[in-house]
Amino acid sequence: MINELVRPEIRKLTPYVSHEVPYRVKLDANESPFELPQKIREKLAGYFTKGPGLNLYPDNESVNLRRTLAGYWNVDHDAIVVGAGSNQLIQLIITVFVGKGDRVVIPCPTFSMYKINTIIAGGIPVEVPLIKEKDFDLDVDAFIDAVNKEGAKVAFLCNPNNPTGGLISIEDIEKAASKCTGSIIVVDEAYAEFCEQSAIPLIEKYENLVVLRTFSKAYLLAGARCGYSISNIAVSGEINKIRPTFNLSSLTQLIAKMVFEEREEVEKMILYLKDQREYLAGKLKSLKGVYVYPSWANYILIRVCGAKEIARKLYEKGVLVRSFFDDPVLSDCIRISVGTKEQNDIFLEEFISIMKY
Repeated sequence: MINELVRPEIRKLTPYVSHEVPYRVKLDANESPFELPQKIREKLAGYFTKGPGLNLYPDNESVNLRRTLAGYWNVDHDAIVVGAGSNQLIQLIITVFVGKGDRVVIPCPTFSMYKINTIIAGGIPVEVPLIKEKDFDLDVDAFIDAVNKEGAKVAFLCNPNNPTGGLISIEDIEKAASKCTGSIIVVDEAYAEFCEQSAIPLIEKYENLVVLRTFSKAYLLAGARCGYSISNIAVSGEINKIRPTFNLSSLTQLIAKMVFEEREEVEKMILYLKDQREYLAGKLKSLKGVYVYPSWANYILIRVCGAKEIARKLYEKGVLVRSFFDDPVLSDCIRISVGTKEQNDIFLEEFISIMKY
């Protein structure tokens, strides 16, 4: 009976699953391998000692956090909406702009939640294939044509793209925003700290542009769930209308603000991971039968024969990586999050052992 009550669109969905299993090395979810800096942990200890006031509701507007972010990005704090991770903001944006039958243009392959949330809203996802022969580059003209031809309400660009790691130039993003003025262009910059490029300066020029950022990757806070969008104030005002009440806890607001104010520590970790990305990519490139896609993020996508079986054997050895055996485009690929040198070396040792070089 329950199945009959569920909307047809939801009935067909496969949920996003993140398995929690024992492991030696966890390189499957693009998280930071680092804990919070000692300085922040000491500040948090002081906060709890004085009485955190968790018996009271958090600031519904997250004013202190938004003002801190606005000061850094040189925007009005009303241009910023905060969410429980950028995932919540993706859902809110789609809910605001997409109704039953509306089109949403999405590159393929990319982050699955764009498509899932479109279907949940009753919209129709329109996928524009990335060019596999060119390391999954975006054909920006094909993307623009699809957005305009379909009359898309919203279009997503993940930059750097998850899971391929490729980067879209600022020029191409600006081209999309300027040529698709009847659509909201969302640029998801979840991994932008690792490529030193951002579309945020374009916000002032293009009212249809929304940029998403997160604290889950470079800023060490995947477990705290905090993300934010920056856009024209008219757009942020509409998103705010449906933002859940008290959607960020007092602790999340406090920790995110603390970490952002300690960017010097975070930036050292980012530089370390970028160095390790090159180290890991170099080692993988030296192996026969392994193709390494260029990456500007904190993960590396490789193509290798028998990817599903390799990922399974790594799993048995306690080394978690991301495989895509159910995706026809990426079935021969594995994505490896960049960890510490010790973690990367464990992965390499086990990977080489499985490959029997």
